[in-house]
Amino acid sequence: MIRRFARKRDIFIIVGIIAAAAIFMLGKTLFFSQSSSAAEAVIYYDSQIVETIALQSAPDKTFPVPGQPGVVLQVKDGAIRFYSSTCRDKICVNAGFLSKPGQMAACLPNRVAVEIVAVKGAGSSDGPDTYAF
Repeated sequence: MIRRFARKRDIFIIVGIIAAAAIFMLGKTLFFSQSSSAAEAVIYYDSQIVETIALQSAPDKTFPVPGQPGVVLQVKDGAIRFYSSTCRDKICVNAGFLSKPGQMAACLPNRVAVEIVAVKGAGSSDGPDTYAF
C-alpha cells in the first residue's frame, strides 16, 4: 500500500498560501517603500531634537553633535553615519551610513540617536511622522 504525501486539496492550500505571501511582499515593496530622495536626518540628544539635516541638499561634512562633543557625525553623498564616539563598544560607529526613511542608529551611552524620516509633501503643514525613539 502506497501512502501519498499530500492530496490535491492540500497542494492547492499550500500554493494559495505561497501566492498570498508573494502578493503581500510585492505589494509592500511597491506601495510602501519610500525613496531616499526626500529624507531628513533627525538628530536627538537626551531625547530632544537638536538638529535636522536635509540629506540630499546637505554638503559633505563631519561635525560634533550639538550638546555632545564626544560624538561626531558624518554626512556624505546623501547619507549620515556616526563617524566616531567616546562610547566603549562602538556599535553606533559600526552601524554604517543611514539614508532611507525608517533607518535609525543610536549611541546609548552618550544618549544620541539619528533617525531618517521622510519629508512630507510641500502642501503638508505638519512635520515628520515620528519624533521620539
